[in-house]
Amino acid sequence: MTLSSDETHSKSRAEEICDILRDEILCGQYRPGERLPSERDLAARFTTNRGAIRESLKKLEQLGIAAIKPGGVRVVAVQEASLSILGPLLDLEDVPNERLVGHVLEVLGALIAQSAGSAVEAATVEELEQMQVLVETMTLAVEDADASQEHWRELARLFASINNNLVLHLILNGLKTQFVSRMTGLGLEVKLPLQQNIENLRQLAQGIAIQDSEVVSLAINRHFASLRTCVQQALLSTIAASDSTRSRSPADV
Repeated sequence: MTLSSDETHSKSRAEEICDILRDEILCGQYRPGERLPSERDLAARFTTNRGAIRESLKKLEQLGIAAIKPGGVRVVAVQEASLSILGPLLDLEDVPNERLVGHVLEVLGALIAQSAGSAVEAATVEELEQMQVLVETMTLAVEDADASQEHWRELARLFASINNNLVLHLILNGLKTQFVSRMTGLGLEVKLPLQQNIENLRQLAQGIAIQDSEVVSLAINRHFASLRTCVQQALLSTIAASDSTRSRSPADV
């Protein structure tokens, strides 16, 4: 089905309006349970037709932060939203909130640790060898942050594949889309403590070799705990540097 130029314009306008209302909700301009302005009022505010407003409200409902009811559209608490709202939450500030980033890494680490434990117990000899090769490669590239992150993502995908866990694949894909690309774009300098990183990888390799799910899960949890601390520190340093730059007077520049 081909959209007319008017339909295409209406759709793009609806997306723009949805983005504005979404950010206003996330910033707390509208509280949970509060009713959004009527379609007529929103149409007047954005100088558009009610069809575009209706479409934008449907998009908000799909994100899980609004509920369309006979009495109007009411705001839903962000805790009820879908994973798709994570990216916009991270984008609310120039530098993502360090607590939110920490929560993401905490959940991601727990998911991968659980997946790894199950995968190690169910893996074939060939799959165990794949894991060992990856961990060995990670150890050799331990001082290359970008390469290490890609190897960790590859290892996580291997665990999920062995478990044949579609839901985990979808969650990892969602986090990659909503989280990883944004964090990579910040250019943060995140350096894990070298000896601690090497020791975690050694324990991970040992756990894989003896197919001990507890050792494997523990090593992964330790890695993500260390990563979470280092990323949060890097974010706080970036925020402090940004605040310092803004506070300088024109004469100092």
